[in-house]
Amino acid sequence: MASKLISVREYTVRAHQREIHTRVFNFICKQCNETTNRETYGPRPLYCERCRPPQPPKRQQLKPAAKAKPRPMTYKSNTDLD
Repeated sequence: MASKLISVREYTVRAHQREIHTRVFNFICKQCNETTNRETYGPRPLYCERCRPPQPPKRQQLKPAAKAKPRPMTYKSNTDLD
């Protein structure tokens, strides 16, 4: 099983090096119906690199920050209510 070192640069974790285990799959491409092989660390690919070249991982859409709830305020008055 082949291994690679990748650089992880995310906002949720500190940047670090991670070792991933890759595997070479031999399969028939769904689009061009040719026998091919492809190295990947995920599930078995369906398409060869010519039909579907590898793409960078998609970034998750950040949700807009929720509007802050109003805070109770204390007012000082010159008149006494007693």
